[in-house]
Amino acid sequence: MFHKQGRVVSRIAAVMLASGLAVGSSLVASGTAFAADPSSGVTAKLDGGIRYGEKIEHEVRPGRWLPVTAGQFNLKVTGTDTILQVYCIDLLNDTLKDATYHETDWASTSLSQPEKVKAKAGPKIQWLLEHSFPNVDEGALSKASGIDGLTKDDAAAATQIAIWHYSDPNVPTKQSDDHDKAKKFTDWLIAQADAKGGAEEPKPSLALNPGSVAGKSGDLLGPITVTTGGSTDSVTVALDKKGTDAGVTLVDKNGAAVKNAKSGDQLFAKVPAGAAAGTANVTADATATINLGRAFVGDDNGKHSQTLILAGTDKVKVNALAALTWAPKGPIPAATAKVDCTQGALVITATNKGDQDWTFTVGGKNVTVKPGATQDVTLPVEEDTAYKFTVTGPGGFSQTFSGVLNCKTDSNTLPPASPSATPSTAPSPSPTGPELASTGGGMGSGLTAALAGVLLVAGGAAVYGMRRRGRHSRTS
Repeated sequence: MFHKQGRVVSRIAAVMLASGLAVGSSLVASGTAFAADPSSGVTAKLDGGIRYGEKIEHEVRPGRWLPVTAGQFNLKVTGTDTILQVYCIDLLNDTLKDATYHETDWASTSLSQPEKVKAKAGPKIQWLLEHSFPNVDEGALSKASGIDGLTKDDAAAATQIAIWHYSDPNVPTKQSDDHDKAKKFTDWLIAQADAKGGAEEPKPSLALNPGSVAGKSGDLLGPITVTTGGSTDSVTVALDKKGTDAGVTLVDKNGAAVKNAKSGDQLFAKVPAGAAAGTANVTADATATINLGRAFVGDDNGKHSQTLILAGTDKVKVNALAALTWAPKGPIPAATAKVDCTQGALVITATNKGDQDWTFTVGGKNVTVKPGATQDVTLPVEEDTAYKFTVTGPGGFSQTFSGVLNCKTDSNTLPPASPSATPSTAPSPSPTGPELASTGGGMGSGLTAALAGVLLVAGGAAVYGMRRRGRHSRTS
């Protein structure tokens, strides 16, 4: 099973204790694809526990070390049997067993934080994914590193720890002497990534950009650019029934009808002259390439589940939508949205292609967009908070953007780790039950003893017992 752990104790502590214990708030990540277009890109669910990996310890607060299993595990693409191999880039948060994961860009995750951009954390992690396990097998890695006899477990654990070195730089980790080869391989990977790491972020599996276009009846609406993960991916494109019933046709830049497209192609919607105001969708379907390095953000009913990053390349069934709006006169709206982690906000971009003002209300803000103008509306969202914003307009126009904002990891709340951090001599608590399949956990585990009395008073004994377990398991 998967359990949400860290935020339970930290919230109880915040409400019931005035002792000043420093518990880092759990922070959430939502992606552009999730926030702006939930039907765009790959959607997946967690599939079992750790596939390959080894137990280590990580420091959740100064002097307090807890066990965790570092390794590679899986996501299963929704509605298919396709399994995607992933690692964690969010060490101190937990996985939620029922979370739905959505593919997204680095800009909508903690990898976009200024200190991580400056340190090139994303490109270095990308280099690790491309040059380590499972993309490169353990035999080849043994040969490249000069460390004989690496196992799959060694390679997976070392790769995960090296990734955490960049994604969660403030969290020291300690590998057991029993896994000496994995320790040496971790050091080798980090040295290689520091020297050579600079790989670019991969393209999305499938996207239509922008996700919403508008124009006057009789005009060509667009362009809408098709992007896929592979240059040879073939995409089937079409209009929904509302569009075809209105006489709209899908064409290329030369006006020729289009049914198939590839990455980089531009699409246009040709609306009949004089057509009454209306809306429709362009649909895109493909078995497309999803490349290693794509990020996945998880949400379970408004609660954040640990952010993951893809460790392998595969072909997946995927779809995307782009909204169309047209009218002969008056305001003609379009709206898209993306998470801006530098502002901790959802930014809605509203465009008016009509000849009259378009006025709408969103997030308590009254917004007027002049004819021919485009306006950004910044809607701040608290970390670890679900949001849902709807933009409406004439002709049945309605766009809803929802998600859970996560732009940081809990390690952002910790002081910088010493490069030569040494483990505490205090013993780590041993698990009292089976390990849970998650590659990280909330900081509250390190405060269990201090909070035990409060938890019992608050009816939290069950939570306490749950928090004493490890956070990983291996699939059979």
